[in-house]
Amino acid sequence: MHKLTDIKKGLYQTACRLIGEKLDRNRSTLSELKESAGSETKSSAGDKHETGRAMVHLEQEKAVKQMANNQALQNVLDKIDVTLSTPMVSIGSLVITDKVHFFISVPLGKLNFDGQDYFLVSLTSPFAKSFVGKQRGERVFFNGQEYLIEEIL
Repeated sequence: MHKLTDIKKGLYQTACRLIGEKLDRNRSTLSELKESAGSETKSSAGDKHETGRAMVHLEQEKAVKQMANNQALQNVLDKIDVTLSTPMVSIGSLVITDKVHFFISVPLGKLNFDGQDYFLVSLTSPFAKSFVGKQRGERVFFNGQEYLIEEIL
């Protein structure tokens, strides 16, 4: 069980690092776009000026949306206590099945940790929803596949 606890903590820390890096890139992009908007105002004239400003504005809106999405993911991670272990699958559970290993947290896809593939999935994903409330030893059917829950941490 100790090894699974370490894996769960490692997956959580990796998710936090990846989301943190995305937020840093979002901040950097917004800062660059702010500078770009300022230089568009100073250097351009006429229609070219308006087109340039509009393009920068669209990019800013896109970056703000991405940042809000990443901040929402960070908020989900902030609510997870990796030291908790419940007998039923829920947010923050590391679930080991006979076919796949996954951590219900944020949707970051497949990560290799300690030589094993783990999937980081959102609680709202159809896959995770099919496991919520299930216990060790139960079988879950999803997309024509049967999964035996071997361990929950």
